[in-house]
Amino acid sequence: MNNRGWFALLAAGVAALLALDSFYIVKQTEKAVLKEFSRIKLADMAPGIYFKWPFVSEVVKVDSRALVYDVPTQAFLTAEKKLLNVDAFVVWRINNVQRYIVSVGGGSSNPQIMEDRARQLLDPRVNEALRNEFASRTVFQVVAGESDVEAVEDGKAIIRDPATGETTEVPTDQLDESILTKAGKGDETDSQAAGSAASDQREALMDQVREEVNKSTMEDLGIEVVDIRVKQVDWPDQVRGRVFDRMRAERQRDAAAHRSQGREEAEKIRAGADRQRTEILADAYRKSQAIRGEGDALAASIYAGAYNQDKEFFRFYRSLQAYKESFKDPEDVLILEPDSDFFRYMKGAKGQ
Repeated sequence: MNNRGWFALLAAGVAALLALDSFYIVKQTEKAVLKEFSRIKLADMAPGIYFKWPFVSEVVKVDSRALVYDVPTQAFLTAEKKLLNVDAFVVWRINNVQRYIVSVGGGSSNPQIMEDRARQLLDPRVNEALRNEFASRTVFQVVAGESDVEAVEDGKAIIRDPATGETTEVPTDQLDESILTKAGKGDETDSQAAGSAASDQREALMDQVREEVNKSTMEDLGIEVVDIRVKQVDWPDQVRGRVFDRMRAERQRDAAAHRSQGREEAEKIRAGADRQRTEILADAYRKSQAIRGEGDALAASIYAGAYNQDKEFFRFYRSLQAYKESFKDPEDVLILEPDSDFFRYMKGAKGQ
């Protein structure tokens, strides 16, 4: 190939590079800005195909979808000055792509680098908002979403720990107003209403955190925080053992109280059963004695009637019964006078 051929091939290659770098595509899942000499010329372009000056204009694309990341575990103090480990996650998306690239990009066009920097900038804001909200709530309010404020007196709220029953006084200025308002209304009598109120409390906590974070991220970073959720709330390792021991002791006290009540009820039932048994036996013995007495009286009446009908036959019959009982054993010896009245019916049927 001669020089002219090599030149033509090189020109075709340069033309192809210029043609490929003269247009770009913005997808529906992306947001893009067009830079010329490091200055933003176009921002937040709709999806489609666009032309640009090759090697002069630069396109920076970022993900426009909602992104999720886990916030590193942080320790926060509650209103009772109790330490809790909190795991949370954040759902966020880019709201203002121009502000996002200028504030977060730092001269970089790599979307992954910008995303990592955005997370580093979001972390302190999220942690600060969570710290403020946790500091105005008690442990029970954070976990269950319900108010455990029993009373408000002289600028102090009396809070009862549901696990141990212990009460703590907390200044009202350290608690959220919605909690104090709910405590002033009294306890809910409807379980469904109470469950709904608990859910509303948790929603209010997360909404306040999200709104507080959005105040700074929307203006400074061009990022909209869609949602912030707490995944897990746990005691730190250094206090978890003591908390569990205290909860275990409380459960053991409850169990002992229930066992004592059970034994007391068992004794009452056993005593009642014994009393009923004694009463039933006494009543049955009384009835049996009455029936036996009536039977004996009837038998005596029958015997007397039979005796009065034929007294001589009755005496004969009773003598035969006495003979039978006296002579049934061959070894028995009976010594009587021959003319004794016992042998009168052996002399004759008429006892003569």
